Amino acid sequence: MNPNHYLAAEIMAQTGRDPSALYRDLTRELGDPLYACLDTPATPEQKAIIQQLTPQHIQLAELAGEKILAVLTTAPGNGSPIGGLKVITEHGWFAARPSGTEAIYKIYAESFLGEDHLRRLQEEAQTLIAQACAALA
Repeated sequence: MNPNHYLAAEIMAQTGRDPSALYRDLTRELGDPLYACLDTPATPEQKAIIQQLTPQHIQLAELAGEKILAVLTTAPGNGSPIGGLKVITEHGWFAARPSGTEAIYKIYAESFLGEDHLRRLQEEAQTLIAQACAALA
């Protein structure tokens, strides 16, 4: 059996509601999530810089028109390094990590405000990473 089926059964047992109805309620309240991954060319030097970025390297107060709530380089759950940087706002986030096999870095982004906001997150993430690489080169 698929592990997701166990999760769905547990949700129904605990709440008495269908998981899809709960999901609709959450998206009505929080927004419908949009997620994308963007590949950006990077030199080996830029990839090394991205992997070593710290929250102190990020001097912005806002991202895509929203206040930056957190800048992370480790996973909140277990403190493991994420190998890059994650920037979080109220309605979205991006994470930038160098590829281990290609001459690129990846920007993972999610928005709860729509396609325009997602695009802004991606564009501003690219600018932020480019500026950090230039400053630290």
